Amino acid sequence: MHRFRLPHRRRRTFVATVVAAAAASLFAIAQPASAVILSRTATRNTSAPSGTNANSGWQWEGNFGGGFLGTPIAPSYFITAGHIGNATGTAIYWNGKNYNTTAMYDDPSTDLRIYKITGTFSSYAPIYTGISETGKRAMIFGRGTTRGTELKKGTTLKGWKWGTRDKVKSWGENLVTSTLNGGTGIGQVLKFTFNKQGTSGAQYNEGSLSDGDSAGGVFINDGGKWKLAGINYLVDGPFSLTGATGSGFNASAFDKGGLYVGGDGKWQYNTDTTADVPGNFYATRISSRQSWIKSIIGTTATSTSAALTASATAVPEPASVSLLAIGAAAMLKRRRRRQ
Repeated sequence: MHRFRLPHRRRRTFVATVVAAAAASLFAIAQPASAVILSRTATRNTSAPSGTNANSGWQWEGNFGGGFLGTPIAPSYFITAGHIGNATGTAIYWNGKNYNTTAMYDDPSTDLRIYKITGTFSSYAPIYTGISETGKRAMIFGRGTTRGTELKKGTTLKGWKWGTRDKVKSWGENLVTSTLNGGTGIGQVLKFTFNKQGTSGAQYNEGSLSDGDSAGGVFINDGGKWKLAGINYLVDGPFSLTGATGSGFNASAFDKGGLYVGGDGKWQYNTDTTADVPGNFYATRISSRQSWIKSIIGTTATSTSAALTASATAVPEPASVSLLAIGAAAMLKRRRRRQ
């Protein structure tokens, strides 16, 4: 398992169980998420979405933490991921202006972190407070890597390795597959799968996470309004072609069949089948923590409205996930050490 040293954050152990699917999910290894990698093309979406995706969250994503994102959710507050590190006293750059942070609030149950700023955001994202994320199309934002070299098993394309982390803000789309409960310290997450490119809808811009996408916002359309539903957190990995010590690499795989996943000493083989075994990524679920969020910022987040450097590079928490048969026991997963 790759170990990334980050600033202050608690160590966690959790049992993953399915909340909205008829199977259990096993998180064997977790690594933080980066820039949104597309299945369709190596050219990322680096300008504001348009058409039916116009004003779908891009306008609320500010640069924060030396290569990550934060999302304004109230006039003087924004939300991000705790595992990227950072502290108060520095700024989020949003809408052409720096806003210094003055206070920090860690969610005791998840990876969410809220900051208070000096001044006032001119607009902010409404949060999703419902329970119907599953099956909805989502817009996913992040900063991080290019799509790297092809990942092949023999001559069969399985996905792409992560390329250069250039910290460019980009976006992709995906469908919420289900919601999962990661247990103590993780809480509920939205699950997504990375599939081959489709020809229409969300699959045309089918995206997955890589190094640096952690803390980016996930938005869904609720009654004609785009609302913040998640914060990028976990992604499958690392992978290996052989399962040998030292053979691991990070990648976005649309087919894990025939690959090992988990890291040194924890490699697990995914049986290669005719059907693809897509990779997964996860975002901390906002709706499950709305009470905590509102206890910090008040109730303003339900209304609508149109650089600090971490001590080390953070990536989405890699999470090797295997689908088990119904009723199978979930395993404990030991999270990486944090400073």
